[in-house]
Order: sequence, then structure tokens, then C-alpha cells
Amino acid sequence: MPENYIGIMCGTSLDSLDFSLCCFEKVKKLKTFKSYRINQKLKDKINLCKTKPNNQSLFNETDEEVTRFIIHSLHKFIIFSKIKKIKAIGYPGITLVHNPNKCISKTLGNLKMIAAKTNFKVIGDFRLSDMKAGGQGAPLAPYFHEYISLKEKPFINILNLGGFANWTYKSGNKLMAYDTGPANYLIDLISNRYFNVPYDRNGLLAKKGKINDEALVAMLSDRFFDQAIPKSTGFERFNLKWLTKFKDRFKLTNKNTLIATVSQLTIISISDAINSSHLDSQYIFFAGGGSRNTFIKKEILKRTGLTETKSIPGNFNYKNLESSAFAWLAMKRDQGKSIPKAYLTGARCSRKLGTIYR
Repeated sequence: MPENYIGIMCGTSLDSLDFSLCCFEKVKKLKTFKSYRINQKLKDKINLCKTKPNNQSLFNETDEEVTRFIIHSLHKFIIFSKIKKIKAIGYPGITLVHNPNKCISKTLGNLKMIAAKTNFKVIGDFRLSDMKAGGQGAPLAPYFHEYISLKEKPFINILNLGGFANWTYKSGNKLMAYDTGPANYLIDLISNRYFNVPYDRNGLLAKKGKINDEALVAMLSDRFFDQAIPKSTGFERFNLKWLTKFKDRFKLTNKNTLIATVSQLTIISISDAINSSHLDSQYIFFAGGGSRNTFIKKEILKRTGLTETKSIPGNFNYKNLESSAFAWLAMKRDQGKSIPKAYLTGARCSRKLGTIYR
């Protein structure tokens, strides 16, 4: 009997909760995928919680609402997928605080409550497990990226364009991965705040603006971009406060100029990372919501000379790759298997990622 695992993921855009039902025996396969949209009221509350992570009453209230939404969505997904036996569920949480230096990972979604209310084994705290072993707590999805591409020749490099960009590649037959910096997060922030739209569809807004080269150079001088790997980042560093600093300093009052300049920041920081990677293969697969931004994709391909591949093994695609990764990580923890290649996150040794809640 094949063992089924569910992975649940919510990106920084908070658009939806993504569910992947996977089976990893013999054939690596995604069986079913479904997204459940997060309503604006809950999204606003989560975003407020991100700005006030130490407000305990706000955290408790938001955590309860998120947990209820997860349980409700999970019940719907079980019915939709027509599956009765689930071995375990992997859920990394919605990140509020990610601080590897202090070994702090604060997330939304009560794992004990989800396990108790659904009678399923729930596995989470993946990032915290890595931090306790001295790692950055991220990126973790590249372990899964290697698993699905293991027998592919040539190896398919994967660029995940979520709120922040994560780059997985092979160099000298050695798996490498790290966060390159912002992808959609700052662009979406500008789109919401100044254009009243959730995101810049195909870069149409960015293409209308004139890039402020002086501001762009200053943004690219952020210490993170020169930091040695392993490294990870998030909205703790690149956020509205960070953006406003450059907006005020360079008087970026024209909203088209602002979004054009920040879009270029995404394009150049990613392209520079790729061009310094000494790749074994010239093939790239784009994952995450940002893969739908044709403008950014075309610019990255033009600057790097890589060839895009639009398919990867196992029925996985740009929408379901990350949620499927946490189904796989749940399977590894459920089977008591350690994750090797600790160097990817900077951990001291191979470690079992995740805590099991029953």
C-alpha cells in the first residue's frame, strides 16, 4: 500500500494555503494539488502580526484563526483528493520571526491543535530543528529539489521566485543552494501600496517606469548581497522600512520609477548570483509565484544565458513544488531519516528535521 504524505505551504504573499498530496515510493509523484485562498481580513491580521510579533494577545488571536483555517481547508482537501489514509502532514508554518543567530523561529499555525483536531500525525518546526544544529533554518526545499532531479541529466537548476529568491544548482557535481535576496516581496509591497493591485502582472508597471540608477546601486550595496553562503533572508531585512530609506534618500516620488528600480534590484541580484555559480548545467526551472512574471523571467534569462525548461519529473510544477517539498520532508522525518549535506544551511552535521505532533 503506497504511503501518502500531505505538504502544506503558505508563501510570503499570503494569497493562499497550498496543499500537495504526494507518494514517494518507487515513483516520485504528486497525486493531487489544491489551493485555498486566504481572505483579506485574515491576510491583514497576519501582516499586522508580522509587524508586532511580540504582541502576545494579537499572536494568540491570529494563531487561533490561522489554525482553524488550516483545519477547515485540510478537511476540504481530504474530500477533494478522495484519499482515506494519510501517513503524515508536513507544515512549516507562516513565518513571523526568522532569526538564526538567536535560534528563533516564530510561526503561525498550532501544530498540536491541528494534530488533535484531525487525528493525523503533523510534522513541523523544520527550520527550528536546523537552527538548533547551527544552521540558518533555510533553505530546506533544495533537498527536495535534488531528490526529484537526481537522475536527470543534465541536472535542472531551480530558481524559486517566492517573496524571496532561492537558488538551487550543482557546481562540480556538488549541490548548492541559498537565498539570493528579494524576489516578489518588495514588488508586491509597492504594487499594493501605490497601485492598489496585489502584484505587477508580467512586469507591466515596472516596464512603464524609468530606473533610478543611483538608487539601484545603493540598494545593491546592501551587505547581504556580498555575504558568503550559506545565507538566508526574509522580510526581517528587506521590508517597508528598508524600502522607505531608499525612497526618501533618492526622492523616488514617482511610483513607476520606484517599482521599475526595485524590479531591477530583483533581476540584477538574482542574475549576479547565477552568473557567479559555475554551473554544471545550463538548464533552469522557474518555480513560485514570480515565475508568472514574464518580464522578470526574460530579463534573468537574457542576463544569464540559461535555457528555461518548463517541466520537471513527477508531475511537479511551479505552483506545487514548495508544498510538495514539505510533504517529502515530513516523510523523511516520519521514517526517522537524517538530512545530509548540512553545509547547505550551515548546520554542524546531518540532522533529523522537524518535530512530530500526534
